[in-house]
Amino acid sequence: MNDDNGNKERKKKCLRRLTNLEAVRKDWEAHYRDLATHFLPRRSRFLNSGDHTNKGDKLNKDLIDSTGLLSVRTLASGMQSGLTSPARPWFRLGLQDDNLAQQDEAKTWLHDTQEKMVSVFSRSNFYDSIHMLYHELAVFGTGALIVEEDPDTVIRCRCFTVGEYALDTSASGRVNAIYRRLRMTAKQIVETWEDCPQRIKDMADKDNGDWIDVLHAVEPNDKKKDDAKNKRERAYTSIYMLLSGGNEVLEDGGYYEFPALCPRWDVTGSDIYGRSPAMDALSDCRMLQKMQKTKIEALIKEVNPPLAVYGGQDVYPDISPGAINYVSSLAQGQQAIAPLYQVRSNLQALEGTTASIQNQIKQVFFNDLFLMISQVNRQMTATEVAERNSEKMLLLGPVLDRLRSELFQPLIERVFGIMQRNGMISPPPEILQGLEIKIEFVSILAQAQKQAGIAAVQQVVGFVGQSAALNPEIIDKLDLDEAVDQVSDMLGVPPKLIRSDEAVAQIRQGRAAQQAQMQQMQQMQQGVDMAGGATKAMQNAGLNIKDLLGGGQNGEVVQ
Repeated sequence: MNDDNGNKERKKKCLRRLTNLEAVRKDWEAHYRDLATHFLPRRSRFLNSGDHTNKGDKLNKDLIDSTGLLSVRTLASGMQSGLTSPARPWFRLGLQDDNLAQQDEAKTWLHDTQEKMVSVFSRSNFYDSIHMLYHELAVFGTGALIVEEDPDTVIRCRCFTVGEYALDTSASGRVNAIYRRLRMTAKQIVETWEDCPQRIKDMADKDNGDWIDVLHAVEPNDKKKDDAKNKRERAYTSIYMLLSGGNEVLEDGGYYEFPALCPRWDVTGSDIYGRSPAMDALSDCRMLQKMQKTKIEALIKEVNPPLAVYGGQDVYPDISPGAINYVSSLAQGQQAIAPLYQVRSNLQALEGTTASIQNQIKQVFFNDLFLMISQVNRQMTATEVAERNSEKMLLLGPVLDRLRSELFQPLIERVFGIMQRNGMISPPPEILQGLEIKIEFVSILAQAQKQAGIAAVQQVVGFVGQSAALNPEIIDKLDLDEAVDQVSDMLGVPPKLIRSDEAVAQIRQGRAAQQAQMQQMQQMQQGVDMAGGATKAMQNAGLNIKDLLGGGQNGEVVQ
């Protein structure tokens, strides 16, 4: 890339904005480090402060109790199985016009497109990456995952840990810019960008393993064009540049959609970064570490108390476990070697207190809710989960709504756009041309939130059924067809299992025509049976048709 005046100014702008965004994040860094120490010791990487990659030293040496780590793990796994389980559908494509979405042509295209997207998610590393993202959300309150195009798997995802990136938001409060630092070797840079500075190539040829900082900046493009002819005219600009030497640009391009998914657990006011359950549980986790340390020390002192040993000069007492304290005299009846003092700890009370704090930490991370959800397929239904955990679902509801708007909606739009540009999406039928596709979420947690609506439908249908015994006409007030559509939508039933209104109308018309034909045949048969019965009766009476018509003995008609 030639360093003309425009490019030089752009590089200065990127470096200036990187400094400003990292300065905003600086206020959070001490808190992030504290959270990482107690909940995710292997996460967080502040490259701007000298942190290095691939650290192999022990990072959890200060942790005595692992309740915080396990609680985060349970929450992340619960969100994986409850929101984006690879074993069951978790999203569905629909239309704003429900009647149009019920037509067979539209339903078939939407379902086939959805199945193709599910296949892309399964082939890629999406589920591994989203699981890491849930850990980041639970502890740091903010996550960042980028979705890139991949020639082999269509998409390739990468989740960043806190400290690797700095964010900015639009006037509406939605994240629309990400500046992230990458630490790469010279060989990795040459492998990624063949047209890189010669000094980097020389380092690669010499197998120089020093880390080199690279900036990747993605932000809205002020010069975007709807009919973008090149990457620099797309909706979002993307630039890779070295953060050393001459700040050379390695790649200058763009994205059609914002590639970074940056959800927040909860946001206060106009804050850029979110707040997390770990922030609420941090004080409890600190207290738990101290109490566990005290409990262990008390237990050790009971088993291995400090000793008083006769035969030396009196010294300042050492009360650490197993310490030897020499004394010059013995009290009456005292043995030559005896415990310095009697340790009587109330371990039962300590155990009860620590168990209470552990349970409180687990509740902050919704462990009881997610452990119950994990049993849905074996013991419970989503309805039972909602009924037993209605209060917790209310607390989790705002989080799920935020994830829909900040994570899942842009994710589906991004993947759909990539697939469409690669010719993997069939052209929509004519009736769908120009219509906006609606994304519906049908995961276990999404269904559990809808259970209140299902319960209401069930109550109305039950009430009408009971009232019909007194007044059968009340059934006319209830549209059971619409009830089936509503309940199946809430439960996320595959659309091919529910017939469209047009298909149901055809079935009913065919059934009515068949019933009418059968009724007509029955009436004809009844007429034939009646005529045969009348003839037989007349024969029994000694009459025949000719007699009734006035016929003579030889069949002539009597005048």
